[in-house]
Amino acid sequence: MLKRPESPEVKFMGTGERMWGVIRRPAATYRDIGQRPDAAGPFMIILINALIIAGLFLSLSSKITTYVVVNATSGQIGEANLLLSPQGGTSWLVALVGMMPSLMIGLIYLVVGTAFAHFAFKLTGGTGGKMKTLSIVGYSMMPVILVRLVAILFVLVALPPYPTVVDFSNPGSLATITPLVIDWAYTSNIWFTIDILTTGAFLWTGYLLIFGIREAHDTSTVWATLVAIACVIVLVWTFWQVH
Repeated sequence: MLKRPESPEVKFMGTGERMWGVIRRPAATYRDIGQRPDAAGPFMIILINALIIAGLFLSLSSKITTYVVVNATSGQIGEANLLLSPQGGTSWLVALVGMMPSLMIGLIYLVVGTAFAHFAFKLTGGTGGKMKTLSIVGYSMMPVILVRLVAILFVLVALPPYPTVVDFSNPGSLATITPLVIDWAYTSNIWFTIDILTTGAFLWTGYLLIFGIREAHDTSTVWATLVAIACVIVLVWTFWQVH
């Protein structure tokens, strides 16, 4: 599984090819990344992750029912999905604005993760530069992107609707109900399953880091494996602490 590519020089790959290649052909892809590191791919992955987080928020919002006026003449009140209601515009706006902190957190993780990993690589005799480290760390987060896409499907398909109808027309009730909705979502069995899948994605990331460390820093497979294990331990511990 960890066999090195036979050719010392591999075909040049674009950003999209690299993002798919680290999943499909990690050995050859990381050799290409090691020979021609770039920052465009990692930053694109951060942007995609922010979009997915926004989609995850919207998928959770779709599980909430609120009251709407179904007959303007009589004032009759009915129930409707939050995202399709007049109050749903707030959810779309929050999802859009929420991309900014997701981008900032992604950049912080990339910078801090690169600094930690580069220190570990150098400590174990790695020869690559900081750009190589940034590239392999960034591209190695592709499994997390894939798992979070699956998480959206999990929420849409398996998460039951919020048990009560929420009156979002009342600002006071909105302040009261929001913490309850958040607690309902994040303490559900579905969300715990998503957390376990995310942890598995970090282990997958560690597997990919073996190829990246070996090709970018010219280390042995054994050393690359040991450093990747150390990086994954820090990554998983940080995830559960922040979570």
